[in-house]
Amino acid sequence: MLGIFLISIYGCSLSLDRASKNLTDYKMEIILNEDYSLDANMQICYYNNSESALSSIYFNLYPSAFRNESQQEVISLSSFDKCYYNGTCYGSIDVFEVYDDSGLNLNFEISGDDENILIVYLQKAVEPESYIQFNIDFTVIIPNINHRFGYGESTINLGNFFPIACVYENGKWVEIEYSSYGDPFYSEVANYYVEITYPKSLILASTGKETVSSEAGNKKISVLKAKAVRDFAIVLSEKFKVLTTVTDKVKIYYYYYDDELAGESLTTCKKAIEAYSEMFGKYPYEEVKVVQSNFVHGGMEYPNIVLISDDIDDYQTYTHVILHELAHQWWYGVVGNNQTEHAWLDEGLTEFSCALFYEKHPEFNVAMDDLIDKANSSYQVFKAIYEDVLGDINTSINRSLNNFSTEPEYYNLVYVRGFLLMSSVNDLIGSKKFIKCLKNYYSNYAFKIATPENFIGVFEKTIMKDLEEFFNSWLNGKVIEF
Repeated sequence: MLGIFLISIYGCSLSLDRASKNLTDYKMEIILNEDYSLDANMQICYYNNSESALSSIYFNLYPSAFRNESQQEVISLSSFDKCYYNGTCYGSIDVFEVYDDSGLNLNFEISGDDENILIVYLQKAVEPESYIQFNIDFTVIIPNINHRFGYGESTINLGNFFPIACVYENGKWVEIEYSSYGDPFYSEVANYYVEITYPKSLILASTGKETVSSEAGNKKISVLKAKAVRDFAIVLSEKFKVLTTVTDKVKIYYYYYDDELAGESLTTCKKAIEAYSEMFGKYPYEEVKVVQSNFVHGGMEYPNIVLISDDIDDYQTYTHVILHELAHQWWYGVVGNNQTEHAWLDEGLTEFSCALFYEKHPEFNVAMDDLIDKANSSYQVFKAIYEDVLGDINTSINRSLNNFSTEPEYYNLVYVRGFLLMSSVNDLIGSKKFIKCLKNYYSNYAFKIATPENFIGVFEKTIMKDLEEFFNSWLNGKVIEF
């Protein structure tokens, strides 16, 4: 397996100033209109961290999946009515001009398998370890839909709403197609400076930190800054109430409008940040926001901000979703991975991180053994049903989103079986060594992109034991006994 030099961060904090060097910068000016559209200009200062000179830059256009003609699926049939509660409504993104700082227009095209990729052709190739700067003018139509990108009865959710640079790896751009399940996104950390103008009746929560706020007539202007984050999201609402607390210099915000136990929810947020920081490594940012929202699924993670669905009907589940989404600040947020190819790497680990949290906090009355028993039972029921219907089932979990046939298959293999994989490793090496491995994984790959091989390699190096066969037995769907 891979030999990895491990850097300990015990007692140390990650330096955002250091992490924010040699990154792409996004500077956006956005106007949110009354008709739920956005007018936006984005200045890109793209940093080429590859070993190749690049004559063009590719961007994922995630809102294109929501347009009328799209062949991409944004929601499953089982969730369609709950998502489109007012009937089918479409969104879009339209790039209408790309130009350099002198005003010279650059050639571009909308490409990809489903008009989901923007290609900007440069006047001159950008060399390795160099920057190239240009501007993109675009408009966005926000659909009326309970989704991560859409507006509902209570919130406007702006997740994955702007052109974001594709990851360039192994000599090619990684183009992402939307999926009705999972998180079909993949990006590197970057720096963001966002100025957004919006109706002053709205309260805003976002990635990063609000540094300036002003009003002009019936509009409000917020300036938002974020260093070394993997994406940028915004949620707005007229209904928000806000609670705050602080732990170890991290300010925690809870935005809500329908939570009779809001104080307890804020306490859960604080305990989560404290526990995960202690177990895995310090949370490196100044702020984190937990935001109740109109969202068809349980929750959604973005850097510094997580969405919690207002449709969850019991408080224990609501609490668990808070814990799960906040764990994603470590696994996806700081330590990145290709969520479309190896979803188990962040989802399975995040689910097991919740179990580790419950062990540290018995007051939540959730036992590790009960979680494992429940996961085993759930998985066996799923497996039996699929085998009865299909005669066979592919139980491998290390595959891309488009290789899962249904949402239940994705959930039971990525979340449930991914959780059981982490549990089995924990049983094999012991909790203390498992947490030490996660500390080393976090310190080595903070602000980077990790692969399954990197993850396994950290475990092998930390405990000085060959684990490749053990991991592969789970990943390939053939669990073996040790």
